[in-house]
Amino acid sequence: MGPKSKYPIDHDKIIYDNPENFYDFGEEIGTGKFAVTKKVTHKTSGAKMAAKIIKYDSDTLRFAVRELNWMTQDGDKGPLDHQGICKFHEAYLCRKYLIIIQEICDGKTLLDHVVSRKTLNEDVVANYVRQLCEVLQYLHDRNCLHLDIRPTNIRIGPGEVLKLVDYNSCKVISNKKAGEVVDVIGDTEFCAPEMLLFEPTMPGSDMWSVGVHLYILLSGISPFFYEDEDQVLSCVQKVKWAFDPDAFAGVSQEAKEFIKNCLIRAPESRLTAEKALASAWLAEDYSSVRKQSTIECQEVMRETDERLYSEEEEDYVWGSFVLKTFDQSEHVSPEDSDEEE
Repeated sequence: MGPKSKYPIDHDKIIYDNPENFYDFGEEIGTGKFAVTKKVTHKTSGAKMAAKIIKYDSDTLRFAVRELNWMTQDGDKGPLDHQGICKFHEAYLCRKYLIIIQEICDGKTLLDHVVSRKTLNEDVVANYVRQLCEVLQYLHDRNCLHLDIRPTNIRIGPGEVLKLVDYNSCKVISNKKAGEVVDVIGDTEFCAPEMLLFEPTMPGSDMWSVGVHLYILLSGISPFFYEDEDQVLSCVQKVKWAFDPDAFAGVSQEAKEFIKNCLIRAPESRLTAEKALASAWLAEDYSSVRKQSTIECQEVMRETDERLYSEEEEDYVWGSFVLKTFDQSEHVSPEDSDEEE
């Protein structure tokens, strides 16, 4: 038995201690299905970071560790290092919680940021889509897939810098052309058909989500939203969608072509991130045309944003988030204590 046999996992990137010994924990800046993210300040250096507190049990620890492995990978092209990805700092393991200390990415979520703007046109939207495709090109070049691109996982920080966050569903695949079947499904509205049908996913699976986001950013409405979840599932699987004639009346043909080239059934036939960045719609010399295409859908987009938030809140993680080390008696672990009653 090794020295760390009392821990549920032995990992060279994990510190087996309570991070509250080293950081002051502050306000909550994000909540998801498996985790809560809080601002933290290092007690000695004063460095401002974010702590993603991931709740786990014996069945879900492997998913929590997968996120850690993805963030700390050091493949043939070195560790992940891109301005659009939150940088890893360190990780701690406590009873029932894995805590990842990372770069703080607390800007507004994509739709929340866009609806708060005073003016909006295709050129503004193109800036966000270009940055998203740049992050994806970087990841896909390293055989990395995100697989859960939704508006709440895209943050816009100072200087309009886009950050793609939440790596719980991320995957490194061995062969981009063959793809791999994954066991993670995100929001049905943003998932590619192959994910819902448990077929191999590949870089094109992320690009499908880019097409859905562009549709929403230009119209305020989602191409695959229906009150009936079964209808959503069916329409995505059958690639049944259309441009709303009123919402897209003033949208450029190039922007619509971009969307159409993402929302194709065969993932290998979709626009790649690299080709997207070279597309006519994102071309630098097309900027003047994009600026003339004013978008006036922010109120509708606000309603879409509020709906997506409310749907996510139904699945938010529950827990005390009181951190206890493995040296403390098991009977006082958070989920067994009076703190949760």
